Amino acid sequence: MKDDRIQTERRQHQRYRVQKNALALLRNKSIYPGHITEISLGGMVFQYHSRNGKTPEASEIDIISANYTEAALIRHLGIKTISDLAVSEKKAGEATQLRKQAVRFGKLSRSQRSQLKYFIRAYSSSRV
Repeated sequence: MKDDRIQTERRQHQRYRVQKNALALLRNKSIYPGHITEISLGGMVFQYHSRNGKTPEASEIDIISANYTEAALIRHLGIKTISDLAVSEKKAGEATQLRKQAVRFGKLSRSQRSQLKYFIRAYSSSRV
């Protein structure tokens, strides 16, 4: 039987693709930064390399990016992990596995929200 229910979009904020030079640094002593692929005022998605499966939970993240004329740094953004999935299988002989993590931002300060808006304008390339 076919399901005729219409799937509604639950996101409150428009998502944007991010240039490759934007990094997510989990504040959990993770040694590998993640490459941010999508971002919105509500959260973001990043890919990272893991040695042994999922990265330990983190409650905060930093965003850092640099282009040829300026740099951006947003510190101590509160986060909640929404998903953490393998992008590829770990192959024999490889030290790490590529994973993708989606996080939701917690309550942002006025300054963090302003910095995030600037980051989206300066470092995103298109809507998702």
